[in-house]
Amino acid sequence: MLRRISLFSAIALSGCVEATIAWTDMTPNGVSASPPLDYATVEDWEASGAPAAREALQQSEYGVLPERSYAMILSRTTLGEDAFGGRGVLEEYRVGAAAGFGDREAATASRDGALGFVMDVVSPKGEGPFPVILMQTFCPRWDTIPDARVAGAPTPLKKRGGLETYVFGRHICTPPVEAILDAGYAIASGCPAEFIPERREEGLAELRRLSAGYSDDETRWGAIAAWGWVYSRMIDVLEQDPRLDRRAMIAWGHSRYAKSALVAAAFDARIDGVIAHQSGTGGASLNRDKKGEGIGRITSSYPHWFARTFREDKLDGYDQHMLLALIAPRPILLGNARRDVWSDPNGAFRAAMGADPVYELYGARGLDQTGLKPYDPTAEIAFWIRPGTHGVVKEDWPAFLEFLNAHFAPSETERGGRLISAGHE
Repeated sequence: MLRRISLFSAIALSGCVEATIAWTDMTPNGVSASPPLDYATVEDWEASGAPAAREALQQSEYGVLPERSYAMILSRTTLGEDAFGGRGVLEEYRVGAAAGFGDREAATASRDGALGFVMDVVSPKGEGPFPVILMQTFCPRWDTIPDARVAGAPTPLKKRGGLETYVFGRHICTPPVEAILDAGYAIASGCPAEFIPERREEGLAELRRLSAGYSDDETRWGAIAAWGWVYSRMIDVLEQDPRLDRRAMIAWGHSRYAKSALVAAAFDARIDGVIAHQSGTGGASLNRDKKGEGIGRITSSYPHWFARTFREDKLDGYDQHMLLALIAPRPILLGNARRDVWSDPNGAFRAAMGADPVYELYGARGLDQTGLKPYDPTAEIAFWIRPGTHGVVKEDWPAFLEFLNAHFAPSETERGGRLISAGHE
């Protein structure tokens, strides 16, 4: 049994995480992903394998996604054309979004009762089109995009720090916005807790309201699926802006939002790439032979995250490698930390191994390494592991930008040198 070191109540910031003195095994030891994804052609996978995987993941883990979805711009305001030292243009949207199940539809609402949700977008100056990093975080929007003009920002706006950043890293709330803008990327950010409460009873109640036309409580969608659905509603709006590159929409998330970023890409081909950092259980890590956090633990601590059917005694016929395979051949970065055994990096690597045959069907490189190191940002399944524990630290974003530049940096070649996903054909 792992020896555990108790961390403070601040652990709740990052969701299911527990610090240990153990180290991840850097050799991919353990059970292989099952069932194996043995398909002869892309056509075979897309005709039978992919539909079966989507059905299994909805019925057995995340819950059923809406039959119909709608999004519209309720308001759009330019907050400043001189943001972040003159590097970028800062805009704020209120997005109206509705989910349809059966014969009923329900619209999202913010905690203040207003329709829709707020999305803040900061983009480099110029005509573009700029690749977009779609970002969901734990923290208030004015911490993710730290500008006093963001709606709801306190006066004066204070830099996030103290215990949270000491434990979880300097970028747990705030990405290096200036460096991202300088690299030529836009950021679109929202705070999911503003419309799917991060509390058990309130979260479950809102999920039931949004899926009122769906009658099966066992397979009703959980928050991970709902947050993934919101990435898609962000794209509905962003792809209308010619300054933003609709062929380069990248879903970024850490921990619980890394799970939702993967789900979003698996069910929406318009998402062109994913950075899923420390996604753990219900994300990239295999459910079988589980190290660290188990299914029973996560579903008892966070009963609103998954469908009720997500149980340790109901794992036959699917595993998380199928989630990754549904994203093929689009690039994925799986971020990890050596001492974050709770998120099970070894299980995530074995899931990547299980998804690799589908990437190969498409002629993509897929996972191009035999162990958890070395990091190859140019691979379609890039696996990054660093020293340390759960969080977003100063070493992470340079690795993320290496991956982004390898797959999405502007180029003089046709289509910008980027792989165009099926959602844009």
